[in-house]
Formats: sequence, C-alpha cells, structure tokens
Amino acid sequence: MDYFTVKQNYYTGNYSQVLKEIDVLGADDTTLFYKARSQIALGSYESNASAGQLGASFDSYNAFLKSKKIEDVSIKEDSASNYELVLLASANAIVGDYETASQLCNKGIDSDEEVGKLELLLLAVEISLLNEKPTIAKALYDNFVNQKTAQGEFSSEDELIVNLAESYIKFFTNVDTTSSNFYYYSEISQSFSTWSAQLRLLNSHLQQGHLTEAQDIVKVLESEYYSVQQKEQADLFKPELLVQKITLSAMQDDGNIESLRTELKSLAPEHAYLKNNEKINNKFDELVVKYSS
Repeated sequence: MDYFTVKQNYYTGNYSQVLKEIDVLGADDTTLFYKARSQIALGSYESNASAGQLGASFDSYNAFLKSKKIEDVSIKEDSASNYELVLLASANAIVGDYETASQLCNKGIDSDEEVGKLELLLLAVEISLLNEKPTIAKALYDNFVNQKTAQGEFSSEDELIVNLAESYIKFFTNVDTTSSNFYYYSEISQSFSTWSAQLRLLNSHLQQGHLTEAQDIVKVLESEYYSVQQKEQADLFKPELLVQKITLSAMQDDGNIESLRTELKSLAPEHAYLKNNEKINNKFDELVVKYSS
C-alpha cells in the first residue's frame, strides 16, 4: 500500500485531507496510526477499541492527553509495536521524562520491525532537540540514514520523514539557514498552501531576521483565504502564529508583545511558550530578590 500522500498531508498539517485519503486506502496499522493522530490533532478523536491492540493503545493515549497521567497509557513496553512505542514515548516526553522517551524510541529504532521505525526516528530527533541535545539528535539521524542508505531501502515516503527530521536539526543548530534549509521550507510552502507549511517558512524568515518577509507571511495567514476558508486549520494553528507574532513584535520593538501574550493566554492557556515564559520570569524574580537583599 502506498502511504506517501497520507504522510505528505499529515506532515504538512492537512489533517482533514489525511482522513479523506485513508477512507480510500482502507484499514491497516499505518492508516490507523495516521487516522487516529489526525483525529487527535483536530480534536475529533473517535474510539478505536474495535481495531485491535493498536486501537486500544490509541484509546488509552487519548485518555492520557486529557488527564496528563502517564499511568493512563495502557501500552506494555515489552509487547509494544513501533507505533505503540511512538505513543508511549510521546506520553513520556509530554510529562517531561525525556530520558525514558528517548530510550523507548531507541528500542524501536534498533528492533527488527520496520513499520513505524521512521516515525520513531523523527520523534527521537524531536525529543533530543526539546531536551537541548542536538548532538544526540544528529548522531541518531546520521546513524539511521547511513544504515538505510547502505541497505538501499529509501522510498519517497522514507525521504519525506527523513528530510523533515534533518530540517529540524538544521533549524535548531542554525546550519544551512540561508541555503538548503531555507529552500526546503520555501519549497514546501509553495507546494502546499497549509498553515503548517507557511508557519515553518515564517520561522525560517524570523531566524534569518527577514522582518519584511515574516510580516508578509503573517498578513497571508490572516487573509480571508487562510483565516476563513481554512478555518479548521486556522483554529488549530493560531496559537503557533501568535507565538511567532510575539517573536516578530520583539524584533520590531513595536510594543505589542504583552497584548499578543494576553491573546495567547486567552486562546491556549497551557501553551508551552507561556509556561517557559513564566519560568523565565520566576527565575528573574528570584535573582532580583537574591541580589537586592
């Protein structure tokens, strides 16, 4: 079965189209994995209890996302498939246990099971970068790519995920920022008129200090086509746009940061940006108290 279009739509944030593509393809573990994840992203998850072990695992993972209690994830590591390891590792990463999450990813990557291995690689890279360990992310990526290249097993859907993982590493480490990595994000944004694709290009422009180009993308995303005709994506990705508008506001020094933060807090009070900003402010307050006493 050819999953390229499903994965292409998923990784460009077009989750509704993923569900349409899967209706045509039929059911197996891969289509269930991307169907359930797309439903979760859209906030429209439907129970998959009748879809075997992976379906039950998704039900427990969805329960975890609501409770944030790791014990709600019923997946057993010893008998888990690679797709189940993605869910279990994701849950551990969400609660901040990056070490366990990384170990779970590595277990699947080193296994003989090929299905789900690329998804584990991408997650392992993301977790390493979240944990501010880009060297480990690069080593994981290089080892995997070298092994797959030696085996001559790269397909178009393999390359799609591998290229995305590489772009994350380059973005984090500021490598090829003005060349290949920028062209990668630019090409995707031209090929796919999705919020996710435009936000990645916006991030790249901000990284390079291209304020005019960044402002232009903000205007595009706030246009009727993106904000009204793509309302489902707009509702999903607007918090990320606000975070990038905060960054742009800081770079432009236009005095809009606090109003944008207030809007973000109203829209997504649990957003990671707000939590990190609160930690920084608390740390600063501690230092002020310490050195003024």
